[in-house]
Amino acid sequence: MQIVLPLIAILIIFRAWRGWRRSPLYSPKITLQVVGVCLLIVAVWVALSRGVLSGPLSHSPVALGILAAVAIIAIGTGATGLIIRITDRHVAQVPPSAHLVTIHRRKVQRWFWRTVVYLLINAAAALLLPSSWKLLPAALGGFVLLMCGPMLMGFYMRARRLDLGMSAVIAAPWAHWQYTPAQWESWAENQLAWERSKAKPMTWRALLSAVLVCGVIFAFGALFDGAGFRENVVTVAGLSAFVVLILMAANWSGRTNYGRRYRRLLAAPPESWFGDEGLFCNGEYSPWTLSGAYLLEATAPRDPPARLVLVFQTFNGTSSAQVARRVLIPEGHESDLALLQQKLRECCRTASVHLLAPAA
Repeated sequence: MQIVLPLIAILIIFRAWRGWRRSPLYSPKITLQVVGVCLLIVAVWVALSRGVLSGPLSHSPVALGILAAVAIIAIGTGATGLIIRITDRHVAQVPPSAHLVTIHRRKVQRWFWRTVVYLLINAAAALLLPSSWKLLPAALGGFVLLMCGPMLMGFYMRARRLDLGMSAVIAAPWAHWQYTPAQWESWAENQLAWERSKAKPMTWRALLSAVLVCGVIFAFGALFDGAGFRENVVTVAGLSAFVVLILMAANWSGRTNYGRRYRRLLAAPPESWFGDEGLFCNGEYSPWTLSGAYLLEATAPRDPPARLVLVFQTFNGTSSAQVARRVLIPEGHESDLALLQQKLRECCRTASVHLLAPAA
């Protein structure tokens, strides 16, 4: 399967470039800086590899493995931090008297401690298991450690920007809407019905198509693997079955997610804030412009209930999607639409903002 990994890497790089190219933050200067960081990473890795392989550590495979793992974590974490500082330079300035929220950072911290516990369990298993089984927990723990170091750095830096942006919005909003308990409960039910109407359950045809595509890709990779026919058939069948399980689990999770979102919305603060940095409503914060999320369009449909619909483009590095945020307009606050339209057009110049009905 050696050829499959390069193909996946090329696909990820292509999708990442396409997502970055469409971002409002894109500029040739920032792109060149990111390329410079990538070239610096390659240069550091080549220099480190040559220095280690020509030194006394080259005679110890264990020392080489430990040094390589530490180097990968250090270089990956540093590169992640540099790239985020380049692409998302803006950090919200929060007034000194404002209350700093830590909602997003606490989520990352929970994953940090989960990772630590997982690594400790793997370390204990590697120490206690017989010699023939020690390699399995050590390999699993090492893989998670190599992956989680750079990822947690990126998640934490983004979470910090989200927390500061949310704090700034709450401290100095353009508009602050509040709802009664009855309005909020009615809105939660309306939101649940809307989400279910937009749902697209997986059909057997879609499932079979996905399995067929994956099977062709796996079979193509098996041609270059050098294994026998029987082994390739077993490998392709096993990978295809794994894809089926993942798709079925994702379909089940999507069908049960509506109830969870409904309960979270009922428990969220019955308020909405609009500010320079973003929008906080329905218990979720959405920044106007970050490299991984930015506003595409904002409208105010005329059919009841009175609401705003803000569509954001989100990008997680491998895939992109458009996410709609619906905001209930409380009675007596329709006059805020003119201010919101003006402010959104000023801070989101690439977005399509039409909140007011065209003049007759």
